[in-house]
Amino acid sequence: MKQLLEKRAKIFEEARGLVLKAEQETRALTPEEQTKYDAIMSDVKALGETIERSRQSSEFNAELDKSVGPLAPAATATRATGSDLREVAMDKFLRNGASTLTDEQRSALGRETVGLGKDQLHFRAASPLSDVTGTAGAYTVPQGFLAELEVAMKWFGGIRTSKARIIRTATGNQLPWPSLNDTYNTGSLVAENTQIQQASTEMSFSHITLGAYKFTSGLVLVPIELIQDSAFDVQAFVAQALGTRLGRSQNTYFTAGTGASQPTGVLTAAALGVTGATGETAKWVYNDIVNLTHSVDPAYRAGAQFMLHDSTAAVTEQMLDGNGRPLLNSSFIGINNEVKAGEPGKATYTILGYPVVINNDMPTMAANAKSALFGDFTRFLIRDVMDLMLVRFGEKYMDYGQIGFAAFSRSDSNLQDAGTHPIKYFANSAT
Repeated sequence: MKQLLEKRAKIFEEARGLVLKAEQETRALTPEEQTKYDAIMSDVKALGETIERSRQSSEFNAELDKSVGPLAPAATATRATGSDLREVAMDKFLRNGASTLTDEQRSALGRETVGLGKDQLHFRAASPLSDVTGTAGAYTVPQGFLAELEVAMKWFGGIRTSKARIIRTATGNQLPWPSLNDTYNTGSLVAENTQIQQASTEMSFSHITLGAYKFTSGLVLVPIELIQDSAFDVQAFVAQALGTRLGRSQNTYFTAGTGASQPTGVLTAAALGVTGATGETAKWVYNDIVNLTHSVDPAYRAGAQFMLHDSTAAVTEQMLDGNGRPLLNSSFIGINNEVKAGEPGKATYTILGYPVVINNDMPTMAANAKSALFGDFTRFLIRDVMDLMLVRFGEKYMDYGQIGFAAFSRSDSNLQDAGTHPIKYFANSAT
C-alpha cells in the first residue's frame, strides 16, 4: 500500500510540475503539455482505484483473520505494484498509443533498443547490443498480455496442444538440430583377455535445420468507441483476436507445410504406417488402427498420441471393439494423461488407451488421404523466435473511426527423425 501511495504521489508531482511551470511563465499549458497532463491524471485515477481495491482487500482479510485466523500469505501488494502498473501502461498503449505514456510507464514496460516506430511494441527483453535508442516507443509486452496471446495461439488447432516440443530462441538464425541412429549396431560377446574389435558400422549422425518463417495476424480493426470505453477490456480482445489468427495460420503449416519456403508439417515429415484395404476410402477398421500403432517402434509408443480431424474421430467413435465396446473412449484425458472429466476444452479422447488430439487441419477421410497420425509427438519440434511484434495503427484508419492492430511472429517446425520414424500415418485406400 505504501509503495502504491508513493507512486501515485510521484506521478502527481510530475503533473503539478507542468502546471507550476506554466503559471510561472504566465501562460496556459501547451497542447503537448495538456496531453501529458491528462495522461498523468488518468494514471493517478487508475492507481487510486488500485489502492482502493487493495485497501478493501486488506480490510476484508483483517476481518477474516479475526474470525477464522490468518490466511496463507499472499503477494497482493507486491503484485499490484509491478504487475498492475504494467497492465495500466499496456492498456494505455492499446487505447492511446505510445506517445501518451509517462516516463514511469515506459520504464514499467521496459525500454527496448530496436529502432521501431512510435506505435510498435516488441515482445522481447531489452538488449544493450544496439546503436539506436528505444525512446521511439518500443517496449516489452507485459507478461499478462503475452500469456493471453499465447493461450489463444495454443487453444486453436491441435499441434501446440499435443506433446510437440516447443523451443524458444532469442534470434532467428539457422538452428541445426542433430540426431543419431545407432540402431543398426549391437554389442557382442568377448572372451576373457581378448581385445574388443572396432564396430563394423560407424554411428550414423544426421540433422534437421530449423529456420524462422514470418507469420502475421493481419489487421484487426477496432472501433474507437470500444477503444475509448473504459469498461471494454481491450487487452483481452486484441490478444484473443491476434492470437487466434496467428494460431490458425501456424497450425495449418505445422500440420501440412511442405518445407519449401515454409515450415515442414508433421504430416509431411511422417512415414507411411498402414494403407487401408480396397474400399476403405472414407473409413478405417479396427485392424488398421492396431496395425498403425504397431508400425511405430515400441521405443516411441510409451507416450504416443493419435492425431485426427474431428470428422475422423466421429467415424472412429461409431466403431466397436471385439467386445462390442466403443473403440474411441469418451473419457476425457488431460495433456499429462490425468483425468479431466467435464473439461472438454482441456482434454481429449483415447483410442486403445492412447490420447487423441483433435486437429481440424488434418485431412478428412477420402481416397489417398493421410487421415490419421500416430506416434511420439515429442519428436516434433516447433521453434519460436522470441521477437513477437505488436503494431498499433493510430491514424491510418481514423477516417473510418477505427484503430488497427497487427502482430508478427517467427516460427518453424520439423520432425526429428533419425531414421526409425517416430510418427507414422494411416492412408486411406485409393479406391
